[in-house]
Amino acid sequence: MHEESLVRSLLHQVEDLAQQHHATEVEDIEVEIGPLSGVEPLLVREAFERLKDGCKWPSCTLTISVVGLMVFCNQCSGESELSSFQFVCTHCGSTSLRILSGDAFRLLNVRMQIENAG
Repeated sequence: MHEESLVRSLLHQVEDLAQQHHATEVEDIEVEIGPLSGVEPLLVREAFERLKDGCKWPSCTLTISVVGLMVFCNQCSGESELSSFQFVCTHCGSTSLRILSGDAFRLLNVRMQIENAG
């Protein structure tokens, strides 16, 4: 399953971050998933629940932010959110668009307890 390998990589990335910051606990992992990412939020959640038991912090939670597809129009310089996959500017009707967000699965934030330095 594609989502399972993504979650496995995510947990390794979080483990590396926790080690770099001398974390004693990872409480929450926040990710962003866009409609063009090719990632299904429900399958990510299921994979996380299955795989977190094997990680160092089995009590950590996963927060998923599902974002819309934001585009920039090269013609009129307008920004808009597309509600369908019709790549047409909602302001001027141009098809010359650049994706700003909504095409990625990415780590946004990790909330962790840090070892006391004193």
